[in-house]
Amino acid sequence: MVKETVRLAAVFMLIAVIIGCGGQKPAQAPQAQKPVEPAFVAQIKTLDTMFVASKSLVGPYSGTGQAIGELFAWMEKNKVLATGAPFGIFMDNPAEVKPESTRFKVCVPVPAGTKGDKQANITIEKFGGMTVAATEYIGPYDKVQPTYEKLTKWIGDNNYQIIGPGMEFYLSDPTKTPPESLRTEICFPVKQMPAPEK
Repeated sequence: MVKETVRLAAVFMLIAVIIGCGGQKPAQAPQAQKPVEPAFVAQIKTLDTMFVASKSLVGPYSGTGQAIGELFAWMEKNKVLATGAPFGIFMDNPAEVKPESTRFKVCVPVPAGTKGDKQANITIEKFGGMTVAATEYIGPYDKVQPTYEKLTKWIGDNNYQIIGPGMEFYLSDPTKTPPESLRTEICFPVKQMPAPEK
């Protein structure tokens, strides 16, 4: 399992390169046909309660991959095993806040009883137990914005209100998955609004 943690650390250091470089690939011959974009599908679900190792940061969201890699490196050093997919929590709207001032947190689910590390800025906290609107996005990390827009519209259209920051759960191994096939689950904490009066 320690070897698996080391591998995951390397994987998420690579995310930093993919996000930081815009997920660019070497030039390829033009394809005859553009793939059909899948229909947008969202759902309301409960995000289970979990313990996470988390690291809070301020700066461009493009630093997410590097921060996750650093978190995995700390876990490997301290023999802490991941119990779920890593994810990011993004507190600010990058359209309204300058990149150097955006606040975010990277998290990895860990076993209960894991100890934090104040010196390394690693906190162990209980997270989840909330209702979220969720959708799966497939594609490069730097092209996710239109999916956020679709999800926020879907939330309003279905009589829900966003009550917390957006989250991205990284479901693919970027060392084995081409950018156009990377799977990310995007979530917002929500609450149901009263039905409109007729």
